[in-house]
Amino acid sequence: MIRRLLLILLIIIAIIIGPLALAFGILRVAGIEVAPLLQSMAGTTGLLRLFIEYYDLIRLPLHLFFIAAVFFIAWTISQISRQLADWLLRAAGYHPPDPRLTPDEMLVAERRRQTAQQIVAGFINLAAFTLAILLYISQFFSLSNLAIIATVAANAFGFAARDYVGDLLNGISNIFENRFNVGDKVEIFRVGNKIEGQVEGVTVRTLSIRTREGELINVPQGEVRILRNYSRGSYSGVDVICRVHANDLPAAMAELQRLGQDAPALLPDLIEPWTLISRDGELGSAAEIRIHAKARFGYGAGLRLQIMMLVEGQLSAAAIPLA
Repeated sequence: MIRRLLLILLIIIAIIIGPLALAFGILRVAGIEVAPLLQSMAGTTGLLRLFIEYYDLIRLPLHLFFIAAVFFIAWTISQISRQLADWLLRAAGYHPPDPRLTPDEMLVAERRRQTAQQIVAGFINLAAFTLAILLYISQFFSLSNLAIIATVAANAFGFAARDYVGDLLNGISNIFENRFNVGDKVEIFRVGNKIEGQVEGVTVRTLSIRTREGELINVPQGEVRILRNYSRGSYSGVDVICRVHANDLPAAMAELQRLGQDAPALLPDLIEPWTLISRDGELGSAAEIRIHAKARFGYGAGLRLQIMMLVEGQLSAAAIPLA
């Protein structure tokens, strides 16, 4: 019961003091002193005289209430930043993927939209808290002094945080060049090692990658220079190695050449007839024939098994044993 009464009392105080603190803070940002303004507008009678008399005592609580309100608003905006980003994208004509697209095209479009939504939400969060910090500083420094402080701080920040700034600039470049989207499978080459996994989150400064082991690695955008994107290929390469006896090599080559011309009709995931190449060019009691095929992107593993079964059946029917 006591907690409920205290909560009600705090709400009433916030409703009464809130607008006063916000008006006080905004006037302070504009560099307008409140006491002289009130004296010029309404004189010094009654409650107003009491307010002006104790102005120095109540000024700090009003400052603190204004700062708390500003940061609370910034925090609230950060909690709904994803929804705000979605609304902004819709307002800008960035609609959800067209259902008439193919499944692969729809997946790419949806990943691109998720990436754009995360980036816009990040900018909204940055803008909200940057504005809150500026309003906080302006409560204790005038705008002219704030400009001088900002200049000095910018110089110090540019020197001390050059890596951070480099990450931001490289992140903006990667995003506008559309090098990756959320959901893409990528491999990043770094000095001494490489990172491979699926893109789970993108911000202007970092790239979050979920590895095959389940670990989440945050990579600074400044280190994303050499990147392999497995999700952007037009096809998946497939290699199948076939070993036959040297005496059967001409017959095996002829059978595989004919089968390769008919394979696209037999295997829907095969884009075009495969090609036959030698692995090392060495002859002996057995020879290796490498079958190189182009599969629809993402279907290479399944096509490899299909080619192996098809080739084994064709060579068995032609009485050509595998070595």
